[in-house]
Amino acid sequence: MIYLKNHQNCLRSYSILPGREWCFLFLPHASPKEVKKRLRIALVGSHLPRKCGIATFATSLSGALEGIIGRDSTLFVALNNNERYDYPSKVIYQIKQDCLEDYQNAADLINSSAVDIVSLQHEFGLFGGPEGIHIVEFLSYLQKPVVTTFHTVLEKPSASQKKALIGVAAFSQALVVMNERAIAILTDIYNIPHAKIHLIQHGVPDTFYIDPSYYKHQLQLAGHFVILTFGFLNPNKGIEIMLKAMPPVVEKHPEVLYIVLGVTHPTVKKHHGEEYREGLENLVKILNITENVLFVDEFVDDDTLGYYLGAADLVVCPYHSEGQITSGVLSNSLGKGKAIISTPFLHAREALAGEKGRVVNFNDPVGMTEAVMQLIENPEERLSLAGQAYIAGQRMGWSRISKQYLDVFEDLASQVIGTTKQDRVHTLPVINMNYLKTLTDDTSIVQHALFGIPDYAHNYSADDAGRAIVVCAHYFNMFRDESVLSLIDRYLAFLSHARQESGWFYNYLNYQKGFPAQELSQDTFGRCLWGLGAAASLVQNRDQSMLARELLYASLPQLDKLVYTRAQAYSACGLGNYLFHYPESKPAKDGLRLIVDSLLQRYRENASGSWRWFENFLTYDNARLPHALLLGYRHFSEPAYLETALSALDFLIDIQYQEGYFDLIGNHGWYVKGGEKAVFCQQPLDAGALTEVCLLASALSGQQKYLDLAYAAFQWYLGRNRLGKALYNPSTGSCSDGLAENGPSKNKGAESTISFLLGLLALYSWELFERFHYEKEITS
Repeated sequence: MIYLKNHQNCLRSYSILPGREWCFLFLPHASPKEVKKRLRIALVGSHLPRKCGIATFATSLSGALEGIIGRDSTLFVALNNNERYDYPSKVIYQIKQDCLEDYQNAADLINSSAVDIVSLQHEFGLFGGPEGIHIVEFLSYLQKPVVTTFHTVLEKPSASQKKALIGVAAFSQALVVMNERAIAILTDIYNIPHAKIHLIQHGVPDTFYIDPSYYKHQLQLAGHFVILTFGFLNPNKGIEIMLKAMPPVVEKHPEVLYIVLGVTHPTVKKHHGEEYREGLENLVKILNITENVLFVDEFVDDDTLGYYLGAADLVVCPYHSEGQITSGVLSNSLGKGKAIISTPFLHAREALAGEKGRVVNFNDPVGMTEAVMQLIENPEERLSLAGQAYIAGQRMGWSRISKQYLDVFEDLASQVIGTTKQDRVHTLPVINMNYLKTLTDDTSIVQHALFGIPDYAHNYSADDAGRAIVVCAHYFNMFRDESVLSLIDRYLAFLSHARQESGWFYNYLNYQKGFPAQELSQDTFGRCLWGLGAAASLVQNRDQSMLARELLYASLPQLDKLVYTRAQAYSACGLGNYLFHYPESKPAKDGLRLIVDSLLQRYRENASGSWRWFENFLTYDNARLPHALLLGYRHFSEPAYLETALSALDFLIDIQYQEGYFDLIGNHGWYVKGGEKAVFCQQPLDAGALTEVCLLASALSGQQKYLDLAYAAFQWYLGRNRLGKALYNPSTGSCSDGLAENGPSKNKGAESTISFLLGLLALYSWELFERFHYEKEITS
């Protein structure tokens, strides 16, 4: 069932797909006065005794938070690999890494609990699925506000890595990273708004500075100059570089002892055993430095690590991975006030700037030797570095870091509890492009399907190819998933083939690759132009953009021949897409102005009294008409465009939104002025269009009601409709062709699935990029 709280704060329930629940939590407006309460926080990640850096971090964060807000204020959902762990009672649920059902069950458990905030600790390898994509499934079910801490932010992600991270970001209300460089990467590479990102450094134990001699006596290391590398052993650790640097050092300073503290990383050990450690041990023998190197094969707790770190005169981080954005080893070393030598990976470059450490090039044993010798033989320089590191480290103590996290948690909780920033928590399905790919073959996209199987008796359609380009262009721009570029190639080739010398487009191509006898449709022209505008402006591929631009410009002379309002509106969508990226294009601006002026005139001729519309009837895809005027306002700032668009949109909403859901106009009679509105068969493209147009209306007018209505329109697909039946199947990514008296259609074709994806992508874009600008404006 779906439970929805309406304006009277009563629950509505809707049945949906068997075996899955979609829950939409609508929080009523609370008092404007800020509500303070003792938060309950669920941390999602790994937990000790699992040997994992995330487990250590999350356990430390939990303990520090409870030191502020009280005992038992945090609980855990722990990610497991194939091993079993003896967790404390604080772990309320365990997710088997590769079991998708566990992610869904964990979300259900948190939803039903008194948890206020979810703190997700994100690392790609921690979760199941390609690049950890299973965690997005968890987030899609979750009804609690989420703050995600990114422990890895890749500067050069693969397409799947980028999609996974953006998916997590889209479902998170706030993001935490641990240095400035990570913020720059998220904003520049992933296009995530700066306002969503919080900088909170990696926490370290709160400690005083104590001379290393004390710890050396405790560990029976007195008389040694101790150099330390610690953490999980893996080939990226670069320990062999330090070993190769050692012979000249110990020849001059035999008192030097290089300690390598830590167990082999569990994943490395699973696939390669102790191959890396054994290789290091053999290298020690070859270099004849066995008396000066000590391997401590232990996973130590914070107290034991504190002793080894305390005893170190120098910490070395000779890592190979330049893109490492966060290092707990580096953070802990700063917190303990240690002189540090490191390779210039991303975190080190920022953390050690300003005389807080020394940097040596990657794979440079000679440079490492020189740096170590310099600090051994110049104790004042070494102590100066240690002092600067300690000063920096004091700002990273868990007592301070946990307070910064708590500030983010409390701010987000106050927004949900009843301040003006956000009064709903929404969830969105995961974007699934599989069904679109199923309907597409080497020619183009097939118009219809029977029970999910492409039906070649019903032709390929330029209508669908044009709109499919829009979907794929937006998807590629958001996730940089190159798998959809080949789809765009096919759709563009189809449109190029379907275009006639007259400037119009054939719509239908049969399976024998011939165009059957058909009338040329103005709607088809508009939808093709929509796709061309999206491809020309959104797809970051020069060849595709050039072809799309050429076809678009060649089609512009047809605009003044359009007499049908929806054909004009679709064309406006294409020109609006194009102008968003090429705002100085005079032909495109002239074309858009021509269309919106024509629609404005149609509205003035037909609107009267309570009938505020462009025509004396309402049929399909109605919201695209005010959509066109909103696009005109966005590009020309003409108040009449905005005023008319909102008047028409409000009229459309008034006659379709009732009792907390959209009851769309059906195609069994449509709705003629003075007549009765048909209620079946309701069309999916109307819900998608309303979603997009309400979002744009919210952004341009600043009115919250349109944002709420955008979500209501989209949830029509999920069961928030007259029959309480979902049309969308998340497992396949398909959408039923309509809502009839007896329920959703068993056929699932291109138009319905495309319309669903257009609405879903618009909401992802809103949550990821635009919400924060909007909230800043309405609260300033």
